[in-house]
Amino acid sequence: MLPRQQNDLELMKSVPVFEGIPERGLSWIRSLSHIRHFKENEHVFRRGEPGVGMYIILEGSVEIYRQDREHSHTFAVLNTGDFFGELALLDDMPRSASARARSYSRLMGFYRPDLLSVLARRPRLASLILLNVARLLGSRLVATNQELDRLERVTRNG
Repeated sequence: MLPRQQNDLELMKSVPVFEGIPERGLSWIRSLSHIRHFKENEHVFRRGEPGVGMYIILEGSVEIYRQDREHSHTFAVLNTGDFFGELALLDDMPRSASARARSYSRLMGFYRPDLLSVLARRPRLASLILLNVARLLGSRLVATNQELDRLERVTRNG
């Protein structure tokens, strides 16, 4: 295995979506995935586009943001080892924000068709991925509910 591929596998191990998957399974998933290169300020995707899958930042930095006519809001600046877009593995809903490379970035795209291929060929592996996505989304929902409760208390108490 090439050093760059080994490094990619090490980064994949740290991504919650792939938690508990043995290295052999990660290597197979890596072979299904798509390496994409983005120049500084190049969009990975734009708000409103259909979601096709998730990305892992193998190298570089990506900004997740939303811009309307008057304002721009940065939700996150992600770096090597971070991931984004995992909800698109489950549904092709339009993207709720845009993603743009802040510097040269090398990303690994794991798309819904890749997940469906894993599901057809290695269902136990796919079930681990889906369970991990469900856990991740569940924890984010809990955090969102807690933040809504906090905002409601602040609003109520003036």
